[in-house]
Amino acid sequence: MRRMTLTAVAVALALGATACGSGSDSGSGGATGGTLTLAPLVQAQPWDLADAGLGNNTQYYQPVYDSLFRISPTAEVKPNLATKWSYDATNTKLTVTLRTGVKFTDGTALDAAAVKANLLHTKDGTNEAAGQLKGISGVDVTDASTFTINLSAPDPSLLANLGNVAGMIASPKAITAGTLKSGPVGSGPYTLDKSATTTGSTYTFVRNPGYWNKAAFPYDKIVLKPLTDPTAVLNALRSGQINGAVLTNAKNVAPAKSSGLTITKYTSGDVEGLYIWDRAGKQVKALGDVRVRQALNYAFDRETIVKTAKGGLGQATTQIFNPAGSAFEKSLDSKYTYDPAKAKQLLAEAGYANGFSVTMPDFSAVFPDQQAAMTQQLADIGVKVKLDKVPTDQVLTKLLAGKYPMSYMVLASFRPWDTIQLQVAKASLWNPLHTDDPKLEALIGKAQAATGAAQDSLFKEINTYLVDQAWNAPWDSVQNNYATSKNVTFTPQQFAAVPPIYNFKPAG
Repeated sequence: MRRMTLTAVAVALALGATACGSGSDSGSGGATGGTLTLAPLVQAQPWDLADAGLGNNTQYYQPVYDSLFRISPTAEVKPNLATKWSYDATNTKLTVTLRTGVKFTDGTALDAAAVKANLLHTKDGTNEAAGQLKGISGVDVTDASTFTINLSAPDPSLLANLGNVAGMIASPKAITAGTLKSGPVGSGPYTLDKSATTTGSTYTFVRNPGYWNKAAFPYDKIVLKPLTDPTAVLNALRSGQINGAVLTNAKNVAPAKSSGLTITKYTSGDVEGLYIWDRAGKQVKALGDVRVRQALNYAFDRETIVKTAKGGLGQATTQIFNPAGSAFEKSLDSKYTYDPAKAKQLLAEAGYANGFSVTMPDFSAVFPDQQAAMTQQLADIGVKVKLDKVPTDQVLTKLLAGKYPMSYMVLASFRPWDTIQLQVAKASLWNPLHTDDPKLEALIGKAQAATGAAQDSLFKEINTYLVDQAWNAPWDSVQNNYATSKNVTFTPQQFAAVPPIYNFKPAG
C-alpha cells in the first residue's frame, strides 16, 4: 500500500497503534553534541527514494539523504547541494551547479551523473516523491558539477520539491546494486546505525564524519521512535524518552504543559473535512448535482466542529488550499455559512427533498469526535450515512481505488501547484474517480504556464471555482501542537506537517 501525504493521525489509522515501551532516558538533547529523540507518528517507509512518501515521512529521510536545495522556515529556496540554478525563458530547462567535493558514505562521488541517476530513478517510482518528478522528460549532464533538468511543461513547484524528499540524493552505486532495500546510503549529516536500530520501533542515526555542513546539525545522534497512540506519546514525553512529538489529542495539551513541556502551535497545512470523490454522480447520482454538493457545505457548523471535535486545533475554512499559499482567499471562507435550512432547500431543488443515503468508511477508531459531528450534521439535512467498518489497513487502498463516493479525510495542502497536482487535476492521486472538468483543466493549464502575479491570480481563480462548485466540503485547516522538552527548541516550517530535523537545536 502506498502511504500518502495525509496528516499524521490519518496515516496512523492505516498502520495501527504502537504501544510505548519502557526504557531509559534517551532524550538528552540539552547541549550541542547530545542526542535528539523524536517520535514520528508514522512508521518508516522503504529507504529507496523511488518508494518514498512525503509529509510525516520526511523525518526518516532527512538524517541520511541530503537534498539539492534547502527550504527555509518561510519556504524560500536556498542553496544546499546545489549552489546556483537558473531557468531558461520557457521555464522548461533548469540548469543547476553542484557543490564540489561531496561524497556518499560508500565513497562514491556526488556529481551531476549521480543526480541524474537519482532523479530518473525516483521519477520511475509510484509514491508521492515520484509524483513530484513526473514532469521531468530528461536530464543532461554538462560536466561533473553541472546538469540541466528538462521538463515536458513548466512546473511551478519543482524548485521547492527538490528541497524535499523528491530532491534527495542516494548513492547511485547502491541504487544499481539494489542495496537500498536493506539500508540507506546517502551523503547526509548522519548514517543509520543498524546495531542500534530495531525496525518498527527505534531508528538511530550517528554523525557522518565527512559531512560538508556539520555546523547546521548540532546533535551527534538522532533517534526516531515511531509512536501513534496519543497517550503513549504523552507518556514518552513526560518520562524523557523522547524530546519532541505532535500531540494529536488536544486533551493532552494541558497535562503536557503541567509536566514542564513546551507547546508550539502552528498550521500544518493539512485540511480536513468531507471530501467528495464522486462529483460526477457515478456511484451516488445526487452528488453529480452541484446543488447537492453545496447543500453538504451548508450542513456543517465549521466553527463548532473546530471548537468541540478538534479542541480548538484548527482554522475554519471552506478551501482545500493552505492559508499560507497564494491561492488562499479569505473571503471564500464565508461562502458557506452554517445553514441547515438552506441545505434542505437546495436538496429539494435538486430533487432530493427526502435526502439520500451514502456509504462511507468508518474512521471512528481514530477520529470519533469528527466522525460523530459529520454524520449527525449530515443526518440533520436528510443525508443518511452508512458506515463501512473496513479493516484499518485497507481504508486508504479502498479510497484510492474509488470504492467510496465521499468520506471524512485529512489531506496535505502544500504550495498551490502541489495541492492541484495532488487533488484537483484529472489524473491526481487524490481524485480517485478522476473527475474531469474541462473548465478546470483549462485553468490549470493556464496556471502552469504563468508566472508571478499572473499565476497567483489564476491559482485564486481555480480556488474560487472549486469552492463555487463545492468540489469538497472542508471544515478546517489543521493546527498542530508540537511538544518539546525544555532543553530543545525548534522553528516551525511553512508547508510542513512536522518540523525538519535541521530546524531543531538545543535550548538556551
